[in-house]
Amino acid sequence: MRNGSIAAGIFGGLDDDIGPNLREKRWSVLLVGSIARAGSRNRMRLTVRNISAHGLMAECAYPPRPGDLVDIELPGIGSVLAYVRWGDGNRIGLEFDGPVDPTLAFARHRLAPVRSGLTTAH
Repeated sequence: MRNGSIAAGIFGGLDDDIGPNLREKRWSVLLVGSIARAGSRNRMRLTVRNISAHGLMAECAYPPRPGDLVDIELPGIGSVLAYVRWGDGNRIGLEFDGPVDPTLAFARHRLAPVRSGLTTAH
């Protein structure tokens, strides 16, 4: 991972009992949402690259600075407050204000089963 040590810093310290070397489950994704500084109505596109229950890594054109409180909208999850923990060019690491269920983003985007179009006689 390009920013492995930086990304690990997002989650280090969330639970002092687990230690800095234990990483929580992350899902590699390609989700499109939006981001705005907390209290602002000016939103911009946010492309999420990985997500966990406590944060995510994403890309945006004009990333906020580390320490900023932001409001993000994610498909299937909705609005979540998060803190920017790190930035590297257009990539940012966000720590959610509270845990979320990242699988909600997947449920909304699952493809429906393909039907063959064949009909059967009863």
